Amino acid sequence: MDLSRFRAFSHRVEHPAAPAPGPLSGVTLAVKGNIPVAGLPWTEGSAVFAHRIAAEDAACIARLKAAGAVVVGMTTLSEMAMYAPDNAAEPMGLNPFDVARTAGGSSTGSGVAVALGQAMLGLGTDSGGSVRNPALHGGVVGFKPSLHAWDYSGATQPAPSLDTLGLIARDVAMLARGAAVLGTPTGPAVPRLLVPLTLVERSADAATRALFAAALERCREAGIETIEAEIPLWREADAACGVISLTEGGAWLDRLPQDAPLGPRLIARRAAFRALDPTVVEQARATCSAFTQALRQALRDATAIATPTWPFAAPPIEAETVEMDGRTIPLDPARSIFVRTANAAGAPAITLPAGLYERERVPFGLHLLAAPGEDAALLALAARVEAALPPAPTPPV
Repeated sequence: MDLSRFRAFSHRVEHPAAPAPGPLSGVTLAVKGNIPVAGLPWTEGSAVFAHRIAAEDAACIARLKAAGAVVVGMTTLSEMAMYAPDNAAEPMGLNPFDVARTAGGSSTGSGVAVALGQAMLGLGTDSGGSVRNPALHGGVVGFKPSLHAWDYSGATQPAPSLDTLGLIARDVAMLARGAAVLGTPTGPAVPRLLVPLTLVERSADAATRALFAAALERCREAGIETIEAEIPLWREADAACGVISLTEGGAWLDRLPQDAPLGPRLIARRAAFRALDPTVVEQARATCSAFTQALRQALRDATAIATPTWPFAAPPIEAETVEMDGRTIPLDPARSIFVRTANAAGAPAITLPAGLYERERVPFGLHLLAAPGEDAALLALAARVEAALPPAPTPPV
């Protein structure tokens, strides 16, 4: 079957290298286009770098190759990994469940490649959900580690306060193999989830709430305890993450030549950065710091916070609004309410496939957020939660 119409890859490797011996020997790897792989295009999804070829591997690529992973291609992404639903410079991957709906981003192609079986692991970057979003919409697993947990050197990092690498896989076991190579083993975990039920009820639509309740019930039946509690400053931290992303990403764009052939969305982003009030940025950083402390406090007796990954089903690609229980609301920032707080706190997070929306027939995801540094415990608990959930959906292709 020709899967090229789903546009997972911007460049395929015609003759992949023989695998090295090691824990990932023979595991195929799809790499987001902002992470350099020696000898392959390193475009970052932008006309600015359309003809650039990477001279050497990023540190993470070197580690994965040494462990036996085999790079099979460079994947499509939002321009310069700054999320947008489309990209005129390099057409983005399409949702394998419904090509008219968003596939998420900015690590779009890596998620699509794994969902379609074109790679066993997808490597991406995540500054506000950019690995977890496409994993959700592809019905697969997506994980971001704690800030600075994995070596980011050699790869483009526009928002260093938020950016991490991330992995996508069909299941937690495969993802954990890649994570171990990059520096995160699995470890013991308390089988207890904290559920901010009021946040979910006020943020997610009825269909999402029903799927979330069903997933939690499965967890309880499998012996995983759930306790209800709200986390202070959650919404404030979500908004603060957006401010910091605009600040750091905008500053990165501002260092490019002023006549660089940026797409219209990034031109607008650069202009918005230039108009930012520095006091707003300072306040956003203070909010993230306070939220991180609140998160640690909330998770003293639980391993992770459980929420939906998105508050509604994947919308049409061109959508700017969504229907939320009879109300029309802006898509942004509503879509990010459950994922950006992980980046605000520099914390590890994972999305697990947990069913399909009945009407839209696209995946629902369960999102788990742990305290900073608790990456190993999160992966261990994720494996147990995964076993309690329904089988991952298969794209209808």
